[in-house]
Amino acid sequence: MLTFSNTKFRLCDELTVAIDALQLHDHDLIVLLGHNGSGKTALARALAGELPLISGEVKLTESDGEALEGKALERNALGYRAQLVSFEGQQELFEADYNLRNSDATTAKEEQGLLAQDLLEGLDPKSVHEAVVALNLAPLLQRPIRTLSGGEGRKILLARALGAKPDLLIFDCPFDALDVESRKQLLEIIGYIHKFYREPMVLIVNRPDEIPSELTALGLISDLSLTKLDTREALLQDPEAQALLYCGSLPPVALPEPPAQFAVKLADPNAPIVALNKVNITYDRPVLKDLTFTVNPGEHWQIVGPNGAGKSTLLSLITGDNPLVYVNDVTVFGYKRGTGESIWDIKKCYGYVSGALHLDYRVSSPVLHVVLSGFYDSIGLYQQPGDHELAVARAWLKLVGLEHDEMKSFKALSFGQQRMLLIVRSLVKQPPLLILDEPLQGLDAYGRALVRSFITYIIERGKTSILFVSHHEEDAPAGINHRLTFVRDDDGVNYHIVQEALNPARPD
Repeated sequence: MLTFSNTKFRLCDELTVAIDALQLHDHDLIVLLGHNGSGKTALARALAGELPLISGEVKLTESDGEALEGKALERNALGYRAQLVSFEGQQELFEADYNLRNSDATTAKEEQGLLAQDLLEGLDPKSVHEAVVALNLAPLLQRPIRTLSGGEGRKILLARALGAKPDLLIFDCPFDALDVESRKQLLEIIGYIHKFYREPMVLIVNRPDEIPSELTALGLISDLSLTKLDTREALLQDPEAQALLYCGSLPPVALPEPPAQFAVKLADPNAPIVALNKVNITYDRPVLKDLTFTVNPGEHWQIVGPNGAGKSTLLSLITGDNPLVYVNDVTVFGYKRGTGESIWDIKKCYGYVSGALHLDYRVSSPVLHVVLSGFYDSIGLYQQPGDHELAVARAWLKLVGLEHDEMKSFKALSFGQQRMLLIVRSLVKQPPLLILDEPLQGLDAYGRALVRSFITYIIERGKTSILFVSHHEEDAPAGINHRLTFVRDDDGVNYHIVQEALNPARPD
């Protein structure tokens, strides 16, 4: 049993995380909810022993568990072994991989970077094998982690946590970026661990369908504290919990108009915005095969498919981040790629947010500068903004409730607040095309509803087309009128693509 009694942990000089009373018994599954900025990730770090204890007591009462084969997991400063699966942990691995590949040495390993299987070495073989089979990870093990999709990377971290067999497992929003089948599998795995494994679990979630059917208790996080803990039935009747999980209708929004100098005028406003002609991309399998895909003005596409199907590859051809764009017939915003066009000619025409961009946004810019960087298509701010840009950026911060944090460091925000800020950065100039790859990842119900209202407003204005990727059907904003779907073939490995026109949902 692991007991937290009147504990306070130091988050920074001014802030502490409080856990007044929590007992974690063998087989426990505690599920926690909290709004963006409430301190979910900070509390997860406190539970994992990553924050210094400044008062109270944490006590581990040892129990007889299964013997751990392989490398023993080190105890934290509080005397127990914990594993935390989080976006921040995934970000740290990407940093380590980047540093490895950009060192002065030139060994084959350093050029290749970290492989997925490297993260599973030295752990309990039985637990790793069970996780690999359950999450269908075998095809990913030989791949560099930088080539994995967000969902694939998250599943590797889940397998690593399970293989470590710690005294406590903490999952901070583990369902984010996972496709429908993977979310179902993860719920089954969590249920299996809850029933058959000794290790207690703390699971932090954002959506009602992420709450397992069987659990020990449901709790709320607010103001960097664990404020309520009760049965599932009792807490789901709590008004605060209902507000976290479900958001009612929002008042109509009016978005700030971007400064005139950032308005993009395409050479032919009636020509396709994106035109891919018989595109072929092959890695370890054919990802895109003879794909012809056109986005015309006024079209708004939802792109769906399982993790690893090829959605991000498709988007990377449009943004130009995939080097194979130059050996394929790709035209965007009137520019045929590979004919001498400037990357800045392309960047000014679209706004972009994705899990990969979030991982790459390493700079410690102030919140205001992150929004302003959307005008200049940069990561960080390197130009002096004018009064109009500053006014528009501040109006956006007020819309998302961050107007009092404009000089706070981007890295000091919660994951959900960071994601909201990157969404604002992509929308700030309202370009001809918005590429939104899992934009609602990490957002609470209110944040998801707010972003959908932003996108619907932009669709109704008729100047911007949308490419929207989400594994949650309910996330699609009103106005989506086309869908591109990656459909798994009968061989279970390859995919074919189905494109269809839809009757767009209209806002209430």
